Amino acid sequence: MHPKNVSEDGIALIKKFEGLHKVGKDGLIHSYRCPAGVWSIAWGHTKGVRSGMKITVEEAEQFLRNDLADCGKVIKKHVHVPLSQGQYDALVSFVFNIGGGKNFLSSTLLKKLNKGLYDECPEQIMRWNKARVEGKLQPLRGLTRRRSAEAAIFSRDAQLPSDDGGPEMPQKPSASAPKPLAKSKTMAGVGIAGAATAMNEMAGQLQGLVAYADSLKLVFLLCAIAGIALAAYARVKDHSEGVH
Repeated sequence: MHPKNVSEDGIALIKKFEGLHKVGKDGLIHSYRCPAGVWSIAWGHTKGVRSGMKITVEEAEQFLRNDLADCGKVIKKHVHVPLSQGQYDALVSFVFNIGGGKNFLSSTLLKKLNKGLYDECPEQIMRWNKARVEGKLQPLRGLTRRRSAEAAIFSRDAQLPSDDGGPEMPQKPSASAPKPLAKSKTMAGVGIAGAATAMNEMAGQLQGLVAYADSLKLVFLLCAIAGIALAAYARVKDHSEGVH
């Protein structure tokens, strides 16, 4: 269900972001304080590290692999869904950095992962880009870059839209479908105004035949005015809805 070990690519990623700090002129690696104030040595090893501590490069390499194995045990114990190699590598790097205790076990990331919500996990990884510097919690550029890399590796094996059986990708997305001009109130208003105007002219021609021609002319005139007003209002509304 889970890969047995972090890949060499995953180890290289961790080494890149942790950095092999404080290599002395004597060829030994010296302990140092990380930006969060924690005593560390080599590639971010912290267990049992103290001020003035020195180790060889070979010891540093073994410390790192032991630390990553411990992170793997945490993941295998608490992650109950299958993981690809990329997802496993990303989580090992993540747990190595934030710790396998309360931070990880109570995280929304772990909850969503165990629900099988893989697509939501990269966003949760990205949230962990802060640390306390001089007592103040603030984003660190290095952490933001690391979280971005971990999120990308986690998503590396995700099925893409172009893959067989992958999600269908619309080729011409749009914000909304414009309303056909034939259904526009503009056309209705123009039609009413035009018809009323024509009928008004006809009423004038019927003056000698129809006793109520003057009344009809007034009604038709009002209809024409109403139609023009409707057309003007509707045209403004149509423009805002994408009808041209």
